[in-house]
Amino acid sequence: MKRLLFYIIMCGYSALALASSADSALVEHHSLWRTIDSEARQNPALHGLAYRLSLSELSLGINMSRQSEAFVLENGKGYTLPYLGVESFLKLSERTSVWGTASYKTGSRREIKWNSTSDYDLLQPYVLADTLGGDTRCEQYLFSGGYATRLQQWLLGAEMLVRAEQEYRDQDPRMRGVVTELRLRIGAGREIRGYSLGAAFEGNIYKQTNSVEFYNEEGVIPEYQMTGLGTEYSRFSGDKRSIYYDGGGVALLMNAYPVDGRGLYADLTLDEHRYHRKLADYNSMPLTDLYQEHAGLTIGWKNSGKSRLALYGKANYTRRTGDEHVGGTSNARYFPVIACLTMYKGHIVEMSAGGIYGRKSWNVSAEGGYRNQTEKYVYPERQMDYSQLYGRLTGQWFLKASSVLLLTLEGHAAYTAHLDDQVVMPYANMDAKTIQLISHKRDYAKANYTELGGGVRADYSLPGGRYALFARLAAGTVLCSVGSHQTDLHASLGITF
Repeated sequence: MKRLLFYIIMCGYSALALASSADSALVEHHSLWRTIDSEARQNPALHGLAYRLSLSELSLGINMSRQSEAFVLENGKGYTLPYLGVESFLKLSERTSVWGTASYKTGSRREIKWNSTSDYDLLQPYVLADTLGGDTRCEQYLFSGGYATRLQQWLLGAEMLVRAEQEYRDQDPRMRGVVTELRLRIGAGREIRGYSLGAAFEGNIYKQTNSVEFYNEEGVIPEYQMTGLGTEYSRFSGDKRSIYYDGGGVALLMNAYPVDGRGLYADLTLDEHRYHRKLADYNSMPLTDLYQEHAGLTIGWKNSGKSRLALYGKANYTRRTGDEHVGGTSNARYFPVIACLTMYKGHIVEMSAGGIYGRKSWNVSAEGGYRNQTEKYVYPERQMDYSQLYGRLTGQWFLKASSVLLLTLEGHAAYTAHLDDQVVMPYANMDAKTIQLISHKRDYAKANYTELGGGVRADYSLPGGRYALFARLAAGTVLCSVGSHQTDLHASLGITF
């Protein structure tokens, strides 16, 4: 009887070991540990070294978010976005890898105000806006692909990303934004004295056509050409409802990673982007130019042995400046530009430190940091300056429930605390609606936030071990100290192979 029990136990362990080997690609690609080299994977030459095993994933899912009151009025109270996507990473040989993604997303965004332009976070504060707003419909196509290979000690790679997106409203005010974006990256690397040293260059082109129409002429309201902190370009606001953006930029990425996974590592990112807003109805008269410069540095140490440990520090600086063009006297629907003034200035400084510790089946990460954001408008003088401290704890556990079922359990908790703030506004010269906009922004900038969330993913291996079905469910909530809250939900089904 003891011998029979011994054989049963050994057979069970053998089955689990074989299944674990089949699931190793899932664990490798979805491990929390992979956040350590997420910046290095932006270099296509190093992306080819990111994984030892191939994995492809086809998924159908939905992302939902609801806010009781909009944290940021221009982004609305939430969204419902079903999607279909495929993602793949293939090791063609020991020295060559290819990867790519393709996805389609459609859905709606709820109760957007003071914004009639797509990609608000990218283009703000230079957006078209009105006080009414409403729900919008949106759809997005996204494609990307990359290739990397090794030539002796050299690593070479290239990657391309294409995004096409439109957002619109089918009731007044009927906004419509159509976005196209192209990104190209080329990278190289070389192994020297136990380190993979890499450098990559990125260039992107961005375009958006943006307009607002009214079908009920009795209900026309003005559209504002916003210029920051509640100001607007009054001369071209009102009935000027058709604009477009063009721009793009460049980025330089540099990386250093230990080949054996033990030692110091570093990532450096430098980028500069420009976005020009122009009036479509007046011979493309330039209204504003937005300049964004960013520098980011990560330095850390890691040991990816049987017990994995990584410690790191990060520093990021972003500067946003905006120029307004002054138009002269019009002549046959043409406005000559007679001056250019730098009126908007913004700075974001962020510093953080953290670490990840884990073993084969589980990982825990912790990070804390400081963030300061400043926005200024030169004349009449306006300023918002606020600082925050934040901390975040994340855990992940891969649980082998049976020989064919792998569970991935995740959870996180975060807290953001307000430190100090400064607000300078000419309230005596501001109308009631603008005061309401600024007051809302100030209240949420000064708030404290508590975030809690978790999720579970189940991967079921089909006979033969090559294919697996999966289902994922995740939920979370954000509690704001001003009394509002946010609820998030993600659900997806798919197949891996």
